Amino acid sequence: MKKGFTSHSPSSQHYYIGPREIKLPKFEFEYPHSCYGLVVQSTKNSNKTELITDSSGESLLPPLIYFKIKERKEKKEQQEKCLLVGNSLHQMPKKIIKPKISYQPNIFPLKALKKKIIKYKFNGIYFEDERYSQDLVFQLNYANLRTYYNSINLSNNLYIQPTINSYKAYIGKGNNGQLVQWILKRRWWWSIVDKDKEQVNFLWQQLRNESYIDLIPDSNQEICQQDIYIQEQLNIDNIQYQHLLPQQLNVELQKLIKKVGKNSKIISYDQAKKFSQNLRIFEVNNNTKLHNHIQNNTHLGSKKNLFYNMKKYYEQKGLNVFDFLPQTYHIKNKEDLNNFIQQNPNQSIWIVKPAELSNRGHGIHIFQTINEVQQFLRNIHHHKNGVQKTFIVQKYIENPLLYNQRKFDIRCYILFTSINGQHKGYWYQNGYIRTSSYEFSLINLQNRLIHLTNDAIQKHSEDYGKFEKGNKVSFDEFNNFLPIDFYQTIYKQMKNIALDQFKATYGKLDPKRKENTFELFGIDFMIDDKFKVWLIETNTNPCLECSGPLLSKLIPQLIEDLFKLVLDPLYPPPQFYTSKKFIYDSFENKFELIFDSNILDVPQIFTQNLIDEQ
Repeated sequence: MKKGFTSHSPSSQHYYIGPREIKLPKFEFEYPHSCYGLVVQSTKNSNKTELITDSSGESLLPPLIYFKIKERKEKKEQQEKCLLVGNSLHQMPKKIIKPKISYQPNIFPLKALKKKIIKYKFNGIYFEDERYSQDLVFQLNYANLRTYYNSINLSNNLYIQPTINSYKAYIGKGNNGQLVQWILKRRWWWSIVDKDKEQVNFLWQQLRNESYIDLIPDSNQEICQQDIYIQEQLNIDNIQYQHLLPQQLNVELQKLIKKVGKNSKIISYDQAKKFSQNLRIFEVNNNTKLHNHIQNNTHLGSKKNLFYNMKKYYEQKGLNVFDFLPQTYHIKNKEDLNNFIQQNPNQSIWIVKPAELSNRGHGIHIFQTINEVQQFLRNIHHHKNGVQKTFIVQKYIENPLLYNQRKFDIRCYILFTSINGQHKGYWYQNGYIRTSSYEFSLINLQNRLIHLTNDAIQKHSEDYGKFEKGNKVSFDEFNNFLPIDFYQTIYKQMKNIALDQFKATYGKLDPKRKENTFELFGIDFMIDDKFKVWLIETNTNPCLECSGPLLSKLIPQLIEDLFKLVLDPLYPPPQFYTSKKFIYDSFENKFELIFDSNILDVPQIFTQNLIDEQ
């Protein structure tokens, strides 16, 4: 007898039904029309059931069994198929049931969830480590990034080998330090701390920190003079950062990129040492330090030192310094004042500035006559630290070129770097015009808003931003305003004067040739109505505030380019294996190398005199 089916034996008065504890789940089940010769038949419109016996003459089927069969047939179309749970299926006949819906969640052993990782041998173009992505675009971009870092370091005779994976920086407050922090935070391998500044790898603040500079070792790397002129000239337009490198290195890189695969990149020490005979392996560790100020930065940043350095440089070249700077006098005492008065008997307009420890328009006065200058300078003036002031007296440019009837000056940037003791000077290709809020006039000399274009002064004017947003004009807008080509005339003059500043102070800036320091300077020029360029002053800690939409784009780009040139090659990111770690898509940079201590065309006698002078 098959278990689970109702049965009736002719020789017994007992009916047998399968055990109730075994409940079959709901599934499609076909009952046979007869069980052991019994046939079930119902009478229409009657609740009675007639059980008809076949020819075997066996007993009738009980009514209870009939009702159960009928009920199941009526609900047949509404029943859902399900998966059998437990061991019940083992009691069924050899019939395979394939349910469509399961109310039991699929449960798999944990071992089944752990996929076996198969490691394939990676045949990369540049990096064969299996951790690197096999994506060819990533491989190429990563190789280009390492080649860029190594190329910048090669220009300083360095090959960087980091021994740590992250670095610490301290960013001082003031002069838009928040922007500097934001740009540095994009570099995921850097962290910013707010204490123990002498323990950090990078210190950025407004003023020079002498104790931090003392922690930076002096370089013992020799400066190897190279030929200025390269005989072999190649097209190097396809090197995106070629203007950051010396010409000889560019020529070698041009030959390199014509090769294929790894041989077209600089991604190892063996490849790098082919470019330099004096290549130094520099291990970057927790004690490696970089400061955003250099020793003796006042040789450019101080108005009196700038005047003396430029005066001596131009005299040694047989030139008159007052063809580049307005007529200038340094008044230290009464004797200097008397000499100034005797040499200038004619009445002129003079501008008087503190000779040291000042910028952004502080302490500047304009006088109509010599007598007014004399009266002002006869009094003794002191700095906040108690030191007696000295003054620079300059002849006021009475015929300035005007922008829509208003006075303006031009702000440019230069960068001095001392990496591995190699001195380099860079010109920033972008700058801006700073305009006055009022029309120019020599009648009212007391109104500083007419004559001084510094942001620190102009922002207090009611008309600030009325004519130009933030009182700023871009180089391209200014070029469209001029009747001449700005880039071919004024721009070239400014760039040449910037180069003269590096040459004039060679040996004075960073005299001990520290391993890792740099300085960003802001240079101010004026133009007269004959389109002649005049150097006004050079400032350390130039203003980095984003006043207006023009500077909101220029200043962040300036800092980003600065970090790409100085910070990133010296402190490169640790090895990474995903494209998400790239922080910039290109190596474009507005800085341009214009001075290199390895390629110096200053005669040796000039250099020696400048170095000996303290």
